[in-house]
Amino acid sequence: MNAAQTLHLALPQFQSFSILLVRIAGIISVFPILNTLTIPMPVKAGLVTMLGLVLAPIIQLPSFPNDPPLVVAGIGSEFLIGLTIGLAVRLLFSGFQVAGELVGTQMGFSAIQMFDPMSHQNAPIIAQFQLTLGSLVFLSLNAHLMVVHAIGMSYEFVPPFGAKLSDSIATDIIHLAQNMLGVALKMAAPVFATLLIVNTVLAILGRAVPQMNVFVLSFPITIGAGLFAMSLAMPFTLSLFEKEFENLVETILSLLKGLGHG
Repeated sequence: MNAAQTLHLALPQFQSFSILLVRIAGIISVFPILNTLTIPMPVKAGLVTMLGLVLAPIIQLPSFPNDPPLVVAGIGSEFLIGLTIGLAVRLLFSGFQVAGELVGTQMGFSAIQMFDPMSHQNAPIIAQFQLTLGSLVFLSLNAHLMVVHAIGMSYEFVPPFGAKLSDSIATDIIHLAQNMLGVALKMAAPVFATLLIVNTVLAILGRAVPQMNVFVLSFPITIGAGLFAMSLAMPFTLSLFEKEFENLVETILSLLKGLGHG
């Protein structure tokens, strides 16, 4: 068998495998933790290829269409499915970051900024802390393996080149945004309650003792009270992380059901 015959036999398998890689590449392109400048592009490409090799034996690869418009539309739909899975995870992590921004602003850390390699922008230091903590909990719970499981399950709900739009997709996306804000408020609530009490006490002291410079004293007191409240609320925060990560796969599968039965 010459090289031309070998290439003719291997080309269909390679084309089918490339369809599998497109969906995985869409996930990796927006997936938190991996979507950073600190991870080189060859490493991301190698991860996509490795996941494709792991999933290829258990997934029925499609035949490559002969019509070029169908090929372009199918590849685009596969990439969008990957983006859907990745953005579902990213929105959850955005909730952690929003909580940190709210808490940091109330504590007086709004002037302190750190570079966020995920969003490529400056972010408050408390937001960076919450994001890093969420990432560590995500990895410690092996939630990344649940996401890999969701990738494999996605081919059962949405076969390659089988995505369809439905009215439920918009509703699911709205629910994801609502959940992001809900998670942010739950994480920030203990600090908000503590700082409300502290600011009320400072206001009373300012009226009772006019000689006291409450404005100057408020900065160290609010920062100390905020950090103290965060430390006391840490068990609640970790349990919230765990609960949200456990519900993550169900959220992803709900989105995929909408795409597969549109």
